Amino acid sequence: MGDPKVVTSCTSSFMEARVSITQYQPTGRPIEDRYSLLEDEGHRRLIMGVYDGHGGAATAHYISTELPERLLNHAGSHSEVFEELDRSLIDTFVKDHLVMRGKGKDWVQNAERIKAGCTALVCDIRMDSMKALISNAGDCRLIVCRRVEPGGRVTVPFQTVDRNAKSPSEQDRLRSDHPNEDMIIVGGRLFGKLMSTRASPLSSGFGDGYYKLPIGGIFGKRTHKRYIDILSSIEQPGKVPMNVQYESYFCGYRTPPYVTARPETTSFDLLPGDTLVMASDGLWDLVSSDDVASIAIDTSSADPSGSLAFAILQEAKARRLPGDDVTIMVVELPKTCSSRGTQ
Repeated sequence: MGDPKVVTSCTSSFMEARVSITQYQPTGRPIEDRYSLLEDEGHRRLIMGVYDGHGGAATAHYISTELPERLLNHAGSHSEVFEELDRSLIDTFVKDHLVMRGKGKDWVQNAERIKAGCTALVCDIRMDSMKALISNAGDCRLIVCRRVEPGGRVTVPFQTVDRNAKSPSEQDRLRSDHPNEDMIIVGGRLFGKLMSTRASPLSSGFGDGYYKLPIGGIFGKRTHKRYIDILSSIEQPGKVPMNVQYESYFCGYRTPPYVTARPETTSFDLLPGDTLVMASDGLWDLVSSDDVASIAIDTSSADPSGSLAFAILQEAKARRLPGDDVTIMVVELPKTCSSRGTQ
């Protein structure tokens, strides 16, 4: 696989499922996407995630390591875990910069985690029941691929809905949450900058503190401006810091947060032999869900030992070269359902 732009390509088995992962970075800069795989063999549970980072990898890296463990060990809903984790990032930053209090020793690391941002797509499978709980905050996408019968047509019985500022439902949510604010969506982007309102430069769920930090209090908007000054102080060399264009970017900033990490969560009953494809939007910009499903199922039949994730990437590249990070995770479920039960 000698393409230097392929930064990850691996295949592993988790319980009876076969998982292949491929990551592609077309520009030579560090990849900002992350992925996660967490196996709880005792409870026959597999938690997988894809995280599309932007503005740096700090948020995606942290969320990809922290979110799966919290989902595994938290008795609450996925939505509660997502929102509590994101809130903790904002709260930690605010505490680091309270007036009359010195900065904490980790203030730069904490600031990096809200200066950048990431989407999060998580699939939580109970292998014995073949039930999947799928939570999506952003514009990564999961599809379920299924062949109706041996030799029959390939279908996509389930796929997540992309959540970004171009989505009519997201625009409706923003207008409902922030009535009488006309400057929220500009040119199809949040305040003219963020594409997704749930998680990145394209979509924003975790991190993206610029659009979540508080504005209230006795200092009013001065408080928010001070936070933006702090985040701008750690901006990468060569980038124009946002405080230089503060009035342009935030003239309509009145009632934060505008970006939410609250996911759309759906339960879906899988069947033995189903194939799941989870990928960042870098893939879906190139090929449709139906095309990816056909590639996955047909390749699996022709080459059962090959990497489906890599095969999908190669087919997508043959049609159109990626311009964005691409992360693809493919999960091939066993063709028979285990009956061991949970412990």
